[in-house]
Amino acid sequence: MTLSDLGDLGDFLGGIGVIATLIYLAIQIRRNTMAVRSASLDSAYAAHMEFQRTVWSDKELNKLWFDGLLGRERLADADRERFLFMLISCARLWEGAYFKVHEGSLESKAWTGLNEELSGVFAFPGVQPYWTGVVRGMCAKDFADFVDSAVREKAESDKVNA
Repeated sequence: MTLSDLGDLGDFLGGIGVIATLIYLAIQIRRNTMAVRSASLDSAYAAHMEFQRTVWSDKELNKLWFDGLLGRERLADADRERFLFMLISCARLWEGAYFKVHEGSLESKAWTGLNEELSGVFAFPGVQPYWTGVVRGMCAKDFADFVDSAVREKAESDKVNA
């Protein structure tokens, strides 16, 4: 075997090593992506569940929440402000999940249920004055446009199913 043959063999083995390294890295990146998506989903669900737990574990907040959803006139002035802040929190949860989906850290199939639930909340008649009057302006424009579209779709779907 000549020195040139040994050099060719070294190049060949080096190429195999590079290919093996690329395959290994691809597997590791895929595992990391899955871990990031899982953590992102856990984070989105945990934040949402904490919001729900806060509302439903307190009898007064629970009544405030449902009175607010059903119509603004049901709430006293102080309760309107509390309801507004509840809606801002709810919108922030939804907006966070929306951006996680669009950046790719939350899979769209995981987003479907959360999106359906929150679009239902924002479609309530008591929410719309707060959404259009204050909350919408606090959100990113593309998210706000998305909410408007989701609420319209929810309202149309409810009319068809009624």
